Parts: sequence; structure tokens; C-alpha cells
Amino acid sequence: MRKTTWTALTVAAAAAMTTTLMADPAAAEQPRESTPTAAAIASITTADHAAPRSSIPADFAATMGYRPAVESGMLVNPTGDCSSPVTLPAEFETACKAHDLGYDLLRYADRHGAALGPWARKSLDAQLDRRMHNACDARTVDAARTSCYVMANIASTAVTSNSWRQGYVAPRPEPMTGYALAGGVGAVLIVGAVAATNRRRRVTAGTVAPTGTVLA
Repeated sequence: MRKTTWTALTVAAAAAMTTTLMADPAAAEQPRESTPTAAAIASITTADHAAPRSSIPADFAATMGYRPAVESGMLVNPTGDCSSPVTLPAEFETACKAHDLGYDLLRYADRHGAALGPWARKSLDAQLDRRMHNACDARTVDAARTSCYVMANIASTAVTSNSWRQGYVAPRPEPMTGYALAGGVGAVLIVGAVAATNRRRRVTAGTVAPTGTVLA
């Protein structure tokens, strides 16, 4: 079982509250399309092992300009990255590349006049969240692992809020102002996490503030 500190729990709860408020219950149970792209999305998100390259539509490379590759057991966009206004842990790189491939599949379907429903983008976002947290699990130092969870929650909240704003359709370019909401939430989470971590360290070290003192 993953070790979790109160800091990580607080951050996770805040992120969960944010994404829950943004959820669209009416779209949650929409039927999945019976198309090659829908099958590809289902294949790459059903399990965390690599989906076969054969699951990708045959003309994907001709449409999108590249062939998917396999990195660390995942089908990815080989030139993808973590498109984030803040620096994310290096462990997230492969998960981000896989998420980029998934988004390109959504764009591919849209260009072919067979856009997928909200389920597809939600599945890809959920997989990114899961993979980022799994990457954090590999850190052996508790403090480093906790900070990794914080960044995973911030990144997941930013991705989910962006998808929600766009209606869970095929991704489209947005100006940096489009990240304002997610950035604000992220800043609050970072400040809260740092404050909670510092307070816990002081208490652990035996530093007890006098009555009436407010801990920074």
C-alpha cells in the first residue's frame, strides 16, 4: 500500500474536490463509438501495459505526421512532452508522451469526421493521473515521494480543468491565460503542502510554538 502523509492526503482531497465539481454526470454514461480510433483509445487505456502498435489506425502516421513508439512499455508520441507552465518531475515524461499520443488519436478522429465522446478524453486523463502517481511510488525517500504526489495532483487538476473547459472534445490550442484557473489551484496546493510539511517537520523536531503563536 502506498505510504501517504497528511500533506499528500490534503492535496489529494483538494484536487479531488476541484475535479469533482467540474464533472459532467450527464456525459459519464455515454455509449462508446464503434470505430477504429475508439478501439485504439480503449486498448491503450484499459491496462497499463503497452497496447500493440496494430491498435493504432493504419493511416495515423500519414494524418498526424509521426509513428507511435514504445517507451518503458507504453505506446507514446516520441516527440511529446509534459506541456506545463510549471516544471514537473522527470518521472512523468513517458506518461506525458503517452497522453500526447492519446490526444493525437482524438485529433485524428476529429479530422476524419468521427469525433469521440467525452469518455475518450476522460479515460486518457485518468490514465495520466494514475501513471504519474505510480511513477511517484518509485521514490524511496518519503519527503521526495510526497512532493512528487503534490506535483502529480497539480498536473492532474490542470489537465482535468482544461478538458472540462473544452467540453471533453478533441484538444485544441489555447493561450496561456487558459491555464489561469488551474494555475491558481496549483499555487494554493503548493503553498498548503509546503506549509503543512514545514509544520510537521517542526513538530517532529520537538519545536512547539507558545500558546497563541501562529505557525507560518
